[in-house]
Amino acid sequence: MGRPAFLSPHGNPQSYRGTWSPPFSPLSPRTPRSPRFYDDRKKDSEEPEEEIIISAFEKFLNFLGCMAAAVVYAYLLLYSNHLWTIDTGASIFLAEYCGWSNEKLRKKSTGDDQLHNEKSDDLSLAEKGGYFLDAKSDYDEAKLGCIAAVVGYREDPIIFNKALESYLQADGCRFMLVCIDGNSLEDQEMVDIFQKVFPTDSAILDISIPFVEIALQMDRDKPKWQPDTELISKCVSLAKLKLSENDIHLTGPDAIKRLCVTQPHMHKKGVMFTSFIVSLAISELLGIDYLWTSDSDSIVYEGTLRRTIETIAGDKRCAGASTALAIHNKDETLVTKLGNTVFLNELHLSRCFSSAFGANDCQSGPCAAFRIDALRSELLEWYKQRVWGHWMIINEDRHLTTRLLLLGHRIRFISHAITATETPVSLRRWLLQQVRWARSVHIESYAHPSIYLSQPPLFFFAALRRQLISFFILAAVFSYLFTGGTPFLKFSIKDYAYRSLFTLVYLKLRNPIRPSWEEWSWSIPSSLFYNVPLPAIQAWSLVTVFADGWGTAMRGSKEVEGETSWWRDTRKRVGEVGFFVVWMGVVGGVLGRWVSGLCGLGGWEQVICVLVSVGVSWVGLGFWMVTME
Repeated sequence: MGRPAFLSPHGNPQSYRGTWSPPFSPLSPRTPRSPRFYDDRKKDSEEPEEEIIISAFEKFLNFLGCMAAAVVYAYLLLYSNHLWTIDTGASIFLAEYCGWSNEKLRKKSTGDDQLHNEKSDDLSLAEKGGYFLDAKSDYDEAKLGCIAAVVGYREDPIIFNKALESYLQADGCRFMLVCIDGNSLEDQEMVDIFQKVFPTDSAILDISIPFVEIALQMDRDKPKWQPDTELISKCVSLAKLKLSENDIHLTGPDAIKRLCVTQPHMHKKGVMFTSFIVSLAISELLGIDYLWTSDSDSIVYEGTLRRTIETIAGDKRCAGASTALAIHNKDETLVTKLGNTVFLNELHLSRCFSSAFGANDCQSGPCAAFRIDALRSELLEWYKQRVWGHWMIINEDRHLTTRLLLLGHRIRFISHAITATETPVSLRRWLLQQVRWARSVHIESYAHPSIYLSQPPLFFFAALRRQLISFFILAAVFSYLFTGGTPFLKFSIKDYAYRSLFTLVYLKLRNPIRPSWEEWSWSIPSSLFYNVPLPAIQAWSLVTVFADGWGTAMRGSKEVEGETSWWRDTRKRVGEVGFFVVWMGVVGGVLGRWVSGLCGLGGWEQVICVLVSVGVSWVGLGFWMVTME
C-alpha cells in the first residue's frame, strides 16, 4: 500500500510516524507545542567552538616544507633506482606510527594512560587499597557516545537489514538516525526494514521539502554580511520544530532512540545535508558531541564507533576520522576477491601515510566520524561547491574533508577500527568506481592549493606521489612502446620485487585486518589488478573530471530497469570503459615489444609482434566491452 500523507502514532506506544511541511516562511516558525522548544532554540545561538587559526609563520614553515618535499620526491622519481623500496618502507613506518599515535590519543581520552601514572596525595586512600587513582572513575562515558547516521536510496533489502542490525551491538551508539532519499511507494521497503529492525523506541518522519532547499532559498535572500552558521541554525530550529509538532520526544518517559527520516528523492549530497541538520538538532537536544556517518550497505562491528570516537576525543584539533575498510562480499566474484586484497594493501598504506600527522585527505562515505560542532560553519559551502562554475555532486566525502583541513583541523585514519562495506562485483563497476574516486582526488588536489599551507608538508608529499607517479608511468609506457626506452623514469624489477615483498610481509604480520592465507595469496594478482589500469584511470578521470556519475545502480527489489537499446547501451559502455580497452592494447603492445626484444627480433618483425599484441588485446577486450552486463 502507498504511504498516506499523514499517519497517527502506531499501535506500539513507542513507535511513531509523522509528516511535516515547513511553514510558508522558514524565518517565521509556528507556535511550538511544547515550551521546551524555546529552551532548545536558545542553544542554536550559542557561540561555536573557537576556530583553529594557522598563523602566517606556520604557513611559511609549511611552504618551506612543501618545497623540500618536492625536491625529495623529484629526486626519488627521476634519479633514484630504489623509488618503490624507499616509498614502501616509508609507508610501512608511517603506518606503524599512525597506529601508535592513534592508540595514544584513544588512551588519553579514556584515561587509560593515567591508571598507573597518577598517584593520590591522600594517604588514607592507600590504607583502603586506593593509592593509585582510577582515572576512569571520573570519566563520563556518555560524553564519548555518538549519533550514528545512515543514508541510503533503494538499497538491497538483505544488505540494508544487515547494516541496521550491526548497530544493535555497536558500543557508543547513543542515537540511531536513518535518512532515506525518497518517499515514494518504491522507497517504502527501506522504511519497513527500519521498523523491522527497530520495532520499539523508534519514529518515522516524512518531510515534504528537503532542508537543503530551504537553506538555499534563505541563502539567496540573505544579506552578504550574514554568516552561513545563522542559516544552518535556522534549519536546525526547523528540525526541532518538526520533532515537536509530531510529538516525537528525545527525552522523557516516551523518548525514542531511533529515527527514520524520508524526503523527496534528490541525490546523496541532498540527503546527507538533511542527515547533518537533523543530527545537529539531536546533538543539541541530547548533548552529544560526535557524529558517525555511513552508507546503507556498510556494516559496523562492536568496537568500531567507540574506538573511532575515543581517538578523535583525544586530540582537540581533530575534527574527524575514518576507519579501515573490509569487504563483506569478498567471496562473491573474482573481482570482489581482488578488490578485497586491494583494500587490505593499497588503502591501508596510502591512508596511513599522511594520517600519521593527522592529515587524512578523505573521510570515506562508509566510515566517517566528525566532531559535530566543526560541521556547522562548513555545511552550506560544502553543498554549494563549484569548480570552474561546475557544481560538484559526487565527491561529497572528500570535499567535506578538504573544508575541514583548510581550517587547520586534523583528520585521522583509524586503522584499528574496521567497517565492512561492499565492493563492485564486476570489472566494469570496479573501473567506474575507481574513475569516480580519481576525479574527486584531482578536484580536491588542484582546486584548493592553500590546503597545503594549512597541513604538514607530508600531506603535500602524499599528494605529489599520488598525482605524479601515474602520469610518469603513462609517459614511460608510451615512450617504451615507440622508442624502446624510458629516459625519464627508471624502472627496476628488483626494486619492484622488494616493494612486493615488504607489502606481503607487512600485510600478514602487522595489518590490523588479519587476512587469511587465502586472502594473502591474492596479494600479487591484486597488485596487478589495481596498478596496471591505474595510469589510464588517472588520465581518463582528469580528462572527464566534471562528469557526474556514480557508476553504481540502485539495488532495491522494485528498482527495475526498463527496456534498453543495444546500440545505446554499446555507446554508453564505450564511453565508460573504452579508455580501459585502449590502454590494455597499449600494455599489450609493450609486452609484445619486450618479448620480441628477448627473442632477438628487430625491424619489421618487432613491429609485427607489437601490432599483433595490440590487436589481440583490443579484439579480446573489445568483445568483453560490448557483451558485458
